[in-house]
Amino acid sequence: MTTEVLEHAAETLTRRRATLEEFWALPESMLHVEYVNGEIVMAPAPTHSHQLVSRNIFRALDSFVIKEALGEVFYSPFDIILPSGAVVQPDVFFVTAQEYKRVSSTPRLHVVPALIVEILSPGSITHDTLTKRELYEQNGVREYWIVDIEKRDIAQLVLRKKHYALTELGEGDVIRGAVLAGFESHVGELLGLK
Repeated sequence: MTTEVLEHAAETLTRRRATLEEFWALPESMLHVEYVNGEIVMAPAPTHSHQLVSRNIFRALDSFVIKEALGEVFYSPFDIILPSGAVVQPDVFFVTAQEYKRVSSTPRLHVVPALIVEILSPGSITHDTLTKRELYEQNGVREYWIVDIEKRDIAQLVLRKKHYALTELGEGDVIRGAVLAGFESHVGELLGLK
């Protein structure tokens, strides 16, 4: 079993072919480690700006979800086991109250989150925009946000007839939840720009 660092247009993720059993044998860690397409995928620790944006998004979504009693909002690192068998650690994700009740007694969540948010890092652009987009679409994640701090925008993807419909929102725009009906926030506020 070899480990290689893949580089693609400023991207670096450490990947290693492995079985799911080898993945689950890894020690508990605060590192960002996923199992996608038969590979253990490890990413470097997030940057300061990544963590600030993650915090802003978590706070906004969590406040709304608590107020409306809609379910639970979580943040990375937390393993999500998708129906395809992939194990992912989204930056922020929402699970409906009904789904959470079904899986809340398990140590890891075997669930399809209704909403997933991934914040791009230099080492995760292709992984988040292509690999995970396809993975989330195939597993039925109803809404997926791809946050680009450098471009200061959010790509909001909403599942329509098994495929994502894309809305691109800049820092001056308002993002309105498709899954979380009634949620809205200025993109600039989520990015910490206003």
